[in-house]
Amino acid sequence: MGELFDLNHILYMIISLALTVGFLGLGKRFLKTQKGKDLFLRTFALLTFFLHISILWIDFLRNGSAVAYDNILFPKYFCNFCMYMLMIVSLWGDKQSKTFQAVAIFTAYGGFFGAMISLFYPDYYLGAPDMFEWGVFKSLLSHSTMLVGSLWIFVGGYIPIRKTNAILYAGGLLCSGAIGLIVNWLFEANGLSDPNAMYLHHPPLSDVPFLNCYTISALMVLVIFTFTLIYERVAKTDREPGEKLAFFSNRSQM
Repeated sequence: MGELFDLNHILYMIISLALTVGFLGLGKRFLKTQKGKDLFLRTFALLTFFLHISILWIDFLRNGSAVAYDNILFPKYFCNFCMYMLMIVSLWGDKQSKTFQAVAIFTAYGGFFGAMISLFYPDYYLGAPDMFEWGVFKSLLSHSTMLVGSLWIFVGGYIPIRKTNAILYAGGLLCSGAIGLIVNWLFEANGLSDPNAMYLHHPPLSDVPFLNCYTISALMVLVIFTFTLIYERVAKTDREPGEKLAFFSNRSQM
């Protein structure tokens, strides 16, 4: 049975993070045209989505029928919402617009947080008889591909890193909360059990009640703000006036 930080879990984390660094490094080194960078982003965004819904095809081919789970049909979890946002960002036409910048900033940070939380606390793996059962393994894989796609928004130079990102991210969190309210209302209106979308009704961990959707959101915004302060200090120290850090270069300099 799957347990937190058992051998399989630890090995998956090591391999997944190593591959993430590898993909991003290769992309940064070899993808010099904007078309290539956009294709890289779109590939991982679509791969994340199709891995997420692949359980429908696998179950049908195995059993002759398939059940559409609630998180397949609705953006029930924060990661589901970020997955859809990553697809939208990857397919967006004008990637220079202010609207794109705002959406991409939320998606980049949100996808990173969602993927990393799932990587270190894969609740769908806990108690599972086998990590390689497709329902479990595709969840692991889809969060890994979402991590690559989300980080590529930074590495590919689609958005700047600045303190106002924390404010834009907070706005995105309000949007995800609104989605949660709608999903919860839809279930209630149709007499279905409470989906606890976006963990609005009770926290994800019953034994840690203070880690609810509000405190987790506040912590994420604080992490973004703190990270940006550190990044700007390092950037100011390590670069000449007007020069940008190479790894997170802006799109305008590609």
